[in-house]
Amino acid sequence: MFRQLATRSFTSARGYASAAKKAPIVVHGIDGKYATALFNAASAKGTLEKVDSDLSVIQKAITSDPRFKEALISPLIKQEDKEKILLGRKLSETTKNFVSLLAQNGRVSILQEIIGAYTQLMKAYNGVVPVRVTSASTLDAKTLKEVEATIASNEYVKDYKKLEVVNVLNPNILGGMVIEFGDYTLDMSVSTKIAKLEKLLHGILLVYTLTYE
Repeated sequence: MFRQLATRSFTSARGYASAAKKAPIVVHGIDGKYATALFNAASAKGTLEKVDSDLSVIQKAITSDPRFKEALISPLIKQEDKEKILLGRKLSETTKNFVSLLAQNGRVSILQEIIGAYTQLMKAYNGVVPVRVTSASTLDAKTLKEVEATIASNEYVKDYKKLEVVNVLNPNILGGMVIEFGDYTLDMSVSTKIAKLEKLLHGILLVYTLTYE
């Protein structure tokens, strides 16, 4: 169903297919599928940056105006009315067609997630690899630089121009850090080590119980 509607909505892009560049990475989930369809259509039309700008404007409105956000996600508002709200803004033809596609499929409510996925695609297209470093407390610049240098030597990022390192705080990991980039996750958190230790101890106690009782 999604593929049929996406094809129908973006048929005008076919004439440009020879010059188009396909999505540089795979973004999973339904939001990833829609974002990829939009990226491919915008690439075919040569409007990647314009669409990115359109989505940035919409994202800013979602963030700054609670009523605008509520109108998009509310199940009480009809899809066609959501479409009208979005099309009331100055958007490119590609973005307008995409908004109509979302309305047809009843997916306007996940537009914010789709914007996030499209941003990921654009960063990869521009040679930027987002790196998420989660820690219990704020990491200093030296530590983040060391993380960046270590990841830069990874085969996965060899063809990219820049690493975008972001430090995210999560007291629940207790200590250490969790590093995420691309499809990689390196969990060096204290909470994970404790969980593994508890699992090991549980296994030892189980073996002891079965052996001596």
